[in-house]
Amino acid sequence: MHHRIIASALTAALLGAGSAFAEDSPFSANVSIVSDYAYRGWSQTNERPALQGGFDFAHDSGFYVGVWGSNVSWLSDADPDVSNSLELDIYAGYTMELGPIGVDIGLLQYYYPGSYPKGFNDPDTLEGYVGLSWEFLSFKYSHSFTDLFGFEDSKNSQYYDLSAAYEVTDGLTLEAHYGYQRIEGSGNDDYKDWKVGATYSAGGFDFGLHYVDTDVDDDLADGRVILSVSRAF
Repeated sequence: MHHRIIASALTAALLGAGSAFAEDSPFSANVSIVSDYAYRGWSQTNERPALQGGFDFAHDSGFYVGVWGSNVSWLSDADPDVSNSLELDIYAGYTMELGPIGVDIGLLQYYYPGSYPKGFNDPDTLEGYVGLSWEFLSFKYSHSFTDLFGFEDSKNSQYYDLSAAYEVTDGLTLEAHYGYQRIEGSGNDDYKDWKVGATYSAGGFDFGLHYVDTDVDDDLADGRVILSVSRAF
């Protein structure tokens, strides 16, 4: 029940924030419901729904900081002795523009609170990232400064993300993504993932329909369609 209590509190807080944040406020919030929480192609919830949300502070100077959370089950599904149902992401960075190119540099800490059996490799992960954007295209490079999500001896793993988001008509955006995860010291565990779909904005909400897949032969990384509804405040 613990993750349900957290989810309910998060929803109430985010919905209440809508009236607290002015349009020119440096603070913002977001909340979403997804049919499956897929991260880098892998389901984090055993292909079940997730409630997600976060808060952000963005200064005029380009500095930003934020926190984001979601229910997850991949750790407890893999090991019944693990007690974890929540992912918290804490991040900070700096954005700037170099002519037509947007630049985003920052750090992201993935935190999985809970209890773990003796000898279980810590899944908490710290990554640094550099992102570049131009019009509807973006590229992001992420580098792990710790073991990657519990993989043994996987420090210095890298993830490459090439994405596009093109608004074809008012409110309708077509999206595509291709990623490559290199896991340091993993042998043949490197993999590719991709996503295509669309988001439609109406009435203050964003409705998403996306197809996600990887080149990994695993039920949790197979091709599937994901539905989402989100709102930003």
